[in-house]
Amino acid sequence: MLFWFLLLFAVLQGLLEWLPVSSEGQSVTLLVSFLHVGSQEAISLSLWLHLGTLIAVVLKYYKELFFFIDFRDRSPEVVQWRWFILLTTFGTAITGIPCYLLLSYLGESSVFGEYITLIVGIALLVTAFVLYFSRKVEKEGVPIAELSKKRMLVVGLLQGFTIIPGISRSGTTVGGLLFLGVDKEEALKGSFIMSIPAVLGGFTLNLTWSLITHEPVLLFKWWEISLAILVTAIVGFLTIELLLKVAKKYSFAFVCLVLGLIIILFFLLGILL
Repeated sequence: MLFWFLLLFAVLQGLLEWLPVSSEGQSVTLLVSFLHVGSQEAISLSLWLHLGTLIAVVLKYYKELFFFIDFRDRSPEVVQWRWFILLTTFGTAITGIPCYLLLSYLGESSVFGEYITLIVGIALLVTAFVLYFSRKVEKEGVPIAELSKKRMLVVGLLQGFTIIPGISRSGTTVGGLLFLGVDKEEALKGSFIMSIPAVLGGFTLNLTWSLITHEPVLLFKWWEISLAILVTAIVGFLTIELLLKVAKKYSFAFVCLVLGLIIILFFLLGILL
């Protein structure tokens, strides 16, 4: 029965990754609240399923990625994109690693597990705030290649905080790029390209932490999680174009606000009842 829930979460991850509603936050809330999975295990599963959407991103942007890794091309724009990937990855590590280690440490406490849904709810309210104000500053902006290196680093620092369940990675990074004056199309492309090393880093960090602490990586067998990653990749690749159009056309600030309030209310009712 648990395996079928895993496949359901794989489908959800493939769909929600392209919308700024924190796919990790939704998965963690459902796993902890309804399947009574530990908070650390829920976060780990979310990180592993992100490998599936990473595959979808690579398939979508493979032409751009080829130019970035072809070091014979030294045109100014391509060089700036390489700096963007490098500095956003470095910035993500600066904030993301401490956040992950803190979550892993707190995840060993049963008390933290009881409060994880509250954290997700509050984080979704933060995401709603970011999405609302990023729409206010949206305008015809500059390409990412014209960003200063300092601003590239700032975007990476923002991405690191999105390892916290409930803070949308795409919403935060796209919002940050819009605040910095980047064109929306460029912001979306930049957000997903910078997610590639971030997802690989999160996966590696999770695996390393499990080996150091001798904790089981996941609650599932390897073939089960591999199949789930494949399902996420297929669903993600098939829906990325459509859902990115939806994300560009509509603001999800209200959706995150409502979801955040519902989760907080659910948490409070759990305490009172």
